[in-house]
Amino acid sequence: MPSHPASRWREPVLFALVGLVVAVVGHAALAGLVVAGLAPWLANVVQALVTLQLNFLANRHLTWRHRLAGARQNMWSRWRRFHLARGAGTILAIAAFPVLAPRVGQAIAYWSLLALASVVNFVTDRYWSFGHQRAHPAVRLGCVTLVTAAAVVTAALFLDVSIVLISLFMLAVTITTLAFQLYKWWRPEHNDPYRYGTPDEPRLPGVILVPMRHEEAVAGRTLDRLANLNHPDYWVMPIVDHPDDPGTARIAHRKARDYPSRIIVCHYPEDTDVHNKPIGLNTAVDLLTDMGIRFEWIGIADAEDLFHPDLLAVVDYRFRHTSAGIVQCGVQLMNFRADPRDLPADDGESRLRRWWRANTSGWWRAANVLEYFKWFQSRLKLQATTRVMPLGGNTVFFRRQFLEALKDRHGRYWDEDCLTEDCKIGIVASVLGHHVDVVYLPELVTREETPATLRGLVRQRVRWMQGFIQVFRAGEWLRLPTLTQRVLAVYVLGFQFFQAFAAALAPVALALALWHKSPIVVALLASVPLGLGVLSVVLDILMLRLFSNTFAMKARLRDYAGVVIGAYPYQLVLSVAAIFAVIRYALRRNDWVKTTHHGTHLGELAPASAVRPMVPRQRSPRTAPAAEVWRG
Repeated sequence: MPSHPASRWREPVLFALVGLVVAVVGHAALAGLVVAGLAPWLANVVQALVTLQLNFLANRHLTWRHRLAGARQNMWSRWRRFHLARGAGTILAIAAFPVLAPRVGQAIAYWSLLALASVVNFVTDRYWSFGHQRAHPAVRLGCVTLVTAAAVVTAALFLDVSIVLISLFMLAVTITTLAFQLYKWWRPEHNDPYRYGTPDEPRLPGVILVPMRHEEAVAGRTLDRLANLNHPDYWVMPIVDHPDDPGTARIAHRKARDYPSRIIVCHYPEDTDVHNKPIGLNTAVDLLTDMGIRFEWIGIADAEDLFHPDLLAVVDYRFRHTSAGIVQCGVQLMNFRADPRDLPADDGESRLRRWWRANTSGWWRAANVLEYFKWFQSRLKLQATTRVMPLGGNTVFFRRQFLEALKDRHGRYWDEDCLTEDCKIGIVASVLGHHVDVVYLPELVTREETPATLRGLVRQRVRWMQGFIQVFRAGEWLRLPTLTQRVLAVYVLGFQFFQAFAAALAPVALALALWHKSPIVVALLASVPLGLGVLSVVLDILMLRLFSNTFAMKARLRDYAGVVIGAYPYQLVLSVAAIFAVIRYALRRNDWVKTTHHGTHLGELAPASAVRPMVPRQRSPRTAPAAEVWRG
């Protein structure tokens, strides 16, 4: 980092001088405003705002000018950081004064807090607001903690106002959540079984990419299924890191020998220690180009996915009969029941322990399953209509022209540094004006399984939420053409955080209103979000019944009980995940946390050959060159 030889003494001295001069100017401004006839409180507010801006400009152009030479952060980013840090420090100092003053005296309390605030302001200015490079993770985490503490103190100082604001926030989140979840049932056409048309013979060549890592339990079955779909001209390309995962690599190559006209193995690049999905996808598309394989679309499948045999026929038809750049099809978790058969096998586990594990995990698995059920058939449709569309991570298909537009814009197809590349690519599609066609037919959904443990669910959600923070910070959504879309993008990217904290805070706000003996209007307002939360639980009960009827999976009384009892704990789990996501982002821990798959859902569908096709099956006589199968 460039620095002036005398910066060790110059920066603190200039910082102190700026503070002193600005304080004098502020005092003079306050006196002048009062003399001019402004109320003292209003004059104090005005001088505080003015002196804060003067402090920012003076420190930026005097104290830290050498440190800022060549820095990449723009002024507005530094302005936001400066005001967050100074505002948080001021709030904490104001809250601490009445606590310290009776114990040590007003003078000592005032000057002690002023000195402490000056030190904190100097540190946050030097290492965060005006740092030459990105702040150290410890500094970032400290600033996040400072701002959070200030928010909590502010809420405590103005409790009634805080209860009203929190209640209004929760009310807005709850109402919009219900609206998104029920959107499918608003319009009759959403329930028309013929709304997607009748697929004819598929014509567009394509490729299904399947990133795999340590997937020995599911890889063989998945590749068998994908190799036997009802489409005459497509390839399946598993992406495997051979040195890191020889077991899955052996399975992939065996299936490539079994299906030489259908499966090509792609090697994950060995020149990087980073393992994530976007790197594998980019490598696979580059390999397709190098091999001269013709394709009009590329689809993404996860290692445990069970595609319906006729899914590609529907996707092909939608690409040919719509202008969509992306076709997003439905995905559904299946193992919701508190049944030992829905859990992965654990060698040596007793039947009693397995029964206990099933019944104590059913509450969160049912909630997780219903999330997918509502998300893909209702919420995604509304987001596609408004053209603010974070995609699902699999069973999503991209038109070749859209992928080329992505590469022209960013130099690559998928963002290799983003933990939710699917979310980012959906936002970019909205920015570029590419329509997303959401196809949800219950018989065609891709079936998956929930994470094996509650810890696995938390780790998965932490990655998703951290990825949403990355997408928000990247700022692509700011390029959306309308203000409505930009506002909705903020809501969509923050929804998981809003929903988790709103549900967790609902009973807390009501309890505070009653304990604090708030005015009746405030207490009634605090009770409304909780009442809507109860309505959401009733809706989930109805959704579970609809789910069980749709997929012919019997829901028992204990499953319904799990939905009711686990509704609030599930939101607490999401709140914990949100906190960890913020901490990981502040600490710059962007490693990819993999979800383990056990294949508990693999018995839910009949083999592909046993499913009655929607369109006649046709197979191409081609075979892949031997070099393609073995090189990958």
